[in-house]
Amino acid sequence: MTNNAARKLTGYSKRELLNKSITSFFTANESSFRKMLRQRNAEGQAVARVKVLKKSGESLTCEITSAVFTDEDGIEKAITTIADISQRILKQKEIDNRKHELVEANIILAKSKQKKIEEKKDKKVAHDIVVAQEKSDARFAENNEWIKHIAKTSYDVMWDWDIVTGEIYVGDSIEEVFGYKVQNNTVYFNHFSHCLIRDEKNVVEKKLWDTLFSDNKSWDDTYMFRRCDGSVASTTSRASIVRDEQGKAIRLIGAIQDVSKLQELEKKLKENSNEKDNSEILLKASHLSFEGIWHWNLVTNEFFLSDRFEELFGYGTNHNAGDMAADWVNYFHPDDKEAITKGINDAIASPVMYWENTCRFIKADGSIAKVFNRATIIRNKDGKASRIIGVMHDISWQMEKKAAAEPTYDKKPVLIEKIKNIIVNLVHHSDDQLQMNFSDYLSKELHYDYTYLSNLFSEAEGIPIRKFIIAQKIERVKELIIAGELTLTQIALKLHYSSIAHLSNQFKKVTGLTPSYFKQQH
Repeated sequence: MTNNAARKLTGYSKRELLNKSITSFFTANESSFRKMLRQRNAEGQAVARVKVLKKSGESLTCEITSAVFTDEDGIEKAITTIADISQRILKQKEIDNRKHELVEANIILAKSKQKKIEEKKDKKVAHDIVVAQEKSDARFAENNEWIKHIAKTSYDVMWDWDIVTGEIYVGDSIEEVFGYKVQNNTVYFNHFSHCLIRDEKNVVEKKLWDTLFSDNKSWDDTYMFRRCDGSVASTTSRASIVRDEQGKAIRLIGAIQDVSKLQELEKKLKENSNEKDNSEILLKASHLSFEGIWHWNLVTNEFFLSDRFEELFGYGTNHNAGDMAADWVNYFHPDDKEAITKGINDAIASPVMYWENTCRFIKADGSIAKVFNRATIIRNKDGKASRIIGVMHDISWQMEKKAAAEPTYDKKPVLIEKIKNIIVNLVHHSDDQLQMNFSDYLSKELHYDYTYLSNLFSEAEGIPIRKFIIAQKIERVKELIIAGELTLTQIALKLHYSSIAHLSNQFKKVTGLTPSYFKQQH
């Protein structure tokens, strides 16, 4: 059967249309239509974009929609519609071209403006440097750089975000630092988002999600964070990203620090730089940090350690003096000593301004901590290193959480068995839950990313999870047909098939039989 719209679109008469084969309407090698038919037969309905040949020989880009249904006599039929979208595509192309031209024009204009801005900035920066060198001594420059470094490398509240479940574990110190009382140490991403100020919210969230969808292994950012009492804190965050075998981010483990006091101290130092002694400044900065801070004067070979260092690692500070400079390397794990010594000596000899290192550090009680060192190398006007100011951060907790987030080989068979049990239970014993999204449910129940679970299952069983689910549903259909208490329509509704045709097609694909024939055999 055909209608006037189809005849008008193709240019054929009713008789010509009815006498033509379906495939003769499409251009040679048209695969979209065949793909659409396969999808329709499997799922009951499908949509595709194809090239249709008119009687005149002209081809049109059309959108074809087809659905299968069963009439009152139980006969499967299909209804197919074709819509000419060539004009729509042409208009969209014109819109895209105009947008592209506008974007190019804006880029040229923006580059021109940016060049002028950068030229003005370069002149201003050059002038400011000269003025700063005339007005400030070397000690002020070192102090200023030191305070900024502390703000970047010190953290207060530890947190662990399970991206799959959405749950964020936060340390107890969140109440002390930001005033929030958290039940069971658990919050969700929307709670974090609510604490961002309106002017920064979109920017912070975009940077976070862009990082998660990239292949980066870490995320860091600085932003304003609303405290429980309504006041706003300046904060900085740093986190490690745990990814599954496909590279998808499944966990974020890190910390956030309120650096408001550090910024206040930096401001006071700028106002009173000539009145502050270097040792006093370092002492104040160390009290504001929750990390092990150290300061190595390369000229005098003096070594400064903060009080926090003793609390973290157990070694006394000896009133910020002693033999720590000579013995420093002996506190590191024997397997790491050579690399650390070479790394820091190379950094001192080179023109670099920073040094970073992750290694094992032996605590006073003999236990071993995984630590992250980050230091600023301060140089004189000739570029020679004069001192190193650093922060040692104990990341043992983060590394343990990261390791716990990744399943071991021994756990994989158990995990596969759990996947099977959950699916069997849902299909055979929990009809009301069959309408849920299986991938989301499995991820939530097993606390793993679905892509990881799917690949693990396919590798072990030789079939994807999706096919295992279909096989279990067909087994359930067989049980219900044999029981004889429900019609095929009722079975389709019970197991949440989109239609009887969908159920019948899937049943035949798996068993090679139609549901009706299977019922006759049993």
